[in-house]
Amino acid sequence: MKVNQLLKLVLIAGIVLRIVLWCFQSNPCGDDGQRYLTEGLNMVRYGVFSTQYEVADGEIPLPSAHDMPLWPGIMAVVYWATDSVRATQYIAGVINIGLVLVGALFLVALLKGKPFRLQEQNIMIALAVYLFMPESVIYSLFHMPDQLAVTSIIVALYCYFKGLDGNWKFLFGAFFMFLTAIYSKPICIPLSFALIVAMPSIMTCPVKKRIAGLVLGFAVLAIGLYPWVLRNKCAFGTSGLNSIAGTNLYRCNWGWMVNQFPADRMAAEQMEMKEFESKISGFDLMKRSKLQGKYAKEKLLTHFPDYVLFTIKQHPRLYVGTGSVAMFRYLGAERLSNALVAMLASDKSTDKEVFNEKPYTPTEKFICGAVQILSWLILLSGYLLVAIGIIKGSRDVVRKFKSGDCNFSAILIFFCPVLCLVLLALVIGPIATTRYRLIMLPFFSVLAAYAYSGSQEKVKATHLEDN
Repeated sequence: MKVNQLLKLVLIAGIVLRIVLWCFQSNPCGDDGQRYLTEGLNMVRYGVFSTQYEVADGEIPLPSAHDMPLWPGIMAVVYWATDSVRATQYIAGVINIGLVLVGALFLVALLKGKPFRLQEQNIMIALAVYLFMPESVIYSLFHMPDQLAVTSIIVALYCYFKGLDGNWKFLFGAFFMFLTAIYSKPICIPLSFALIVAMPSIMTCPVKKRIAGLVLGFAVLAIGLYPWVLRNKCAFGTSGLNSIAGTNLYRCNWGWMVNQFPADRMAAEQMEMKEFESKISGFDLMKRSKLQGKYAKEKLLTHFPDYVLFTIKQHPRLYVGTGSVAMFRYLGAERLSNALVAMLASDKSTDKEVFNEKPYTPTEKFICGAVQILSWLILLSGYLLVAIGIIKGSRDVVRKFKSGDCNFSAILIFFCPVLCLVLLALVIGPIATTRYRLIMLPFFSVLAAYAYSGSQEKVKATHLEDN
């Protein structure tokens, strides 16, 4: 079978797998899907962006700013058109599968064109990582904004690299897609700004055009994000993009670290946190979030060595999870989901106690074990491809640099996805939730493409006219 046919087969298999799982869905909420659905429903029912699930008759839900509005807005449109919660959930799954397909097509176009110009074998590896990494499969089906953010980043990267010669259409397209990614997931904020800041160093056009592109990038993001900042100012009295940054720093980064302290030290810190929360209870949501973020930053800097050790201890867990528990719940196999949680739990865990009190059948344990082992094998294979890609790609860059056939811009282009992964790892820190890893997927895929080390001469000849 020809390589291009295998490439199409990989793409079709990835989409068909998701369609089959979608057909058997039972609980498509995932980790936070209910919150996004509630925001969408409240936008239609009350005209308020709110996470408040229960609303008494005659009342209006309190506004919130924890999430960005793009995905809840999409769900609101679907709910407005269908007037059915269940239909909204099903259609949201279809939209996400469509986004997977769009992301796959743009990933192929990205790696096939300038400046990568990779062969179909390379692209097939990248596509396989994108479509079949375990977290990619299940978290592209829940009605959450993760796949929208991933697809937006892939399209942004395609436009970004196409616009490095100063093409304004592609540059504007990249900035617009960065904006779309940010309106999907706040974690895309530092990623988008970092890529825009790095852009002048990679561009191949005159300096004036590079500076103009940098200014345009910041202008598009500033103008595009301003309406939501203004909305929050009107809703709460304090401007800001969202409340999740301060809340996560306070409750997750600092709060989880406090829980690791010895008992007496933990009790003292928790008492101080309660006093702090009492002091800020009268402020509006955005103001409280900013104060929580400031408090957490001060504490983390004060205990910086402890925080570094805590992050080093927690962060590796980010790369171990496969989403198997979430997949069983998606399919309505709650008992299998609970069995897998219990099997993976430590000896001291309450889940382990439940497992011992209410034993699962050998068949149930076999299914759970087989699915989990298969998921780990696929995950490990993906990581190996990424590692091989980094090694081979780095070796190729060094070889070309020594021979004088590689400039600084080409080096940055190769290491761009590596640096993006490092940045995302730093931003995620100790919050080792599996679906947080999904935003890393575009960069894993690009790096895995270098795992195949076939000759590039044919590809270069094909694209010679572009030079």
